[in-house]
Amino acid sequence: MLATNKIAGAFTAICEEAEKCAKKDLPPKVQKRLRTIISIAKHQSDIRHAQSGSCTARKKSCSG
Repeated sequence: MLATNKIAGAFTAICEEAEKCAKKDLPPKVQKRLRTIISIAKHQSDIRHAQSGSCTARKKSCSG
């Protein structure tokens, strides 16, 4: 299994490559898909770089 920092690095790389592609003249449908990929990759990278316990979106634990 990959370490969290390696997974975060992979999502960062995906985001960078998708952003490069998004700068090209592509059909709107492809541009929309690239924006989705970038959004997901940034979110996942942010989550993996976050300090443990720093999420305040939910106060309730997932266990119940």
